[in-house]
Amino acid sequence: MNRTERYRLEALVELAHSYPAGRSTAEISRSREIPQAYLSRLLAELARAGWVESRRGPSGGVALARPPAAIPLSSVIPARRANGDLPPALDRLAGAIDRAIDSATRRLSVADLARWDRQTTREPDYSI
Repeated sequence: MNRTERYRLEALVELAHSYPAGRSTAEISRSREIPQAYLSRLLAELARAGWVESRRGPSGGVALARPPAAIPLSSVIPARRANGDLPPALDRLAGAIDRAIDSATRRLSVADLARWDRQTTREPDYSI
């Protein structure tokens, strides 16, 4: 996974945690340690694709345009294809890996990532 894909997914997970409310670009940038200018470009791409929307006003920012469960990862992570420059055996392996990734991302959604993120980054419990 390259940095662009990682940041794109991190932003979507952050927005999924606050769905249906939005978050400011600055909040997402700070929370996920994504450079704000880079994040703004990624969010614009996600808005053009119809996955996020901008909201104006005091409680504005960026929000998911659809419920997190309605955003399949296959629509956010571009399909990979073997480049054909490999020896036949490695090209075949690359193709098998590509098909496995495509299959997995079709079955998973942004809601799945958000749930996994919550399970692994639990806030400290100070209750007695």
